[in-house]
Amino acid sequence: MNKLSFEIRESYIPQLAKPSYMIIGLPDAGLVGEIATEFLIEKGGFNEYGEIFSKKYIPPVMHVTNGIAKSPLRVYHNTNAIILHAWTALPASSAYPLADFVIDYAKKYGIDTIISITGVPIPNRLDIEKPAAYWIASEEALSEELSKANLMQKFDDGYIAGPYAPILLEASRNNVRNFVIVVESFLDIPDPEASAVALDIISKYIGFSIDVSSLLKEAEEIRAKIKGLMEQTKKELPSYSSVKPMSYA
Repeated sequence: MNKLSFEIRESYIPQLAKPSYMIIGLPDAGLVGEIATEFLIEKGGFNEYGEIFSKKYIPPVMHVTNGIAKSPLRVYHNTNAIILHAWTALPASSAYPLADFVIDYAKKYGIDTIISITGVPIPNRLDIEKPAAYWIASEEALSEELSKANLMQKFDDGYIAGPYAPILLEASRNNVRNFVIVVESFLDIPDPEASAVALDIISKYIGFSIDVSSLLKEAEEIRAKIKGLMEQTKKELPSYSSVKPMSYA
């Protein structure tokens, strides 16, 4: 693999039951995906098994866990799902190379569906108790499936930019199923409540139980804990403004 791109070091090869899923949480608007996947890692029985490296696309940051320095981009698994989680903001220039890596990796493990999680900033977020959620699909058949599942609304017209856009593009080009969960959120304030909405949808779609009550109770603590990551992410947000709706269904 090109050393300027992404490479992975796995401590073992996970065995996944079918159907299998890949859940992606990267820092962007409201840290919705990042908070959601971190919560799953801590509460959902996921085990770390791999670190992803890139001299060009990962900033010079190491994530320290129990005194051990590790790559801030790592993978975790349970019985039928892999999580790709970033503990630091990634530069906008990493979006396409990371998308190539994600699709290749999903194909390597025979992943049935990739699920991405993001936020859509709305000006009246403070006035909304439970944010609405929308879906964007990479293909027509998946679109029909999500419509029938009725777990969230269709994101009718608009555009999506940032790290999840090229993943959708490459998934479509490679016939890999991918959908993005888009939850109304703050732009530059960590939004655990929006993450809880995404987690509830994922649990119903995949079919597992996850109690998000502690996530909601600890919302302010979580906001304080990851304030630094939000500040770091804000530096990248002008490079891609995540999701912009023209209209909602």
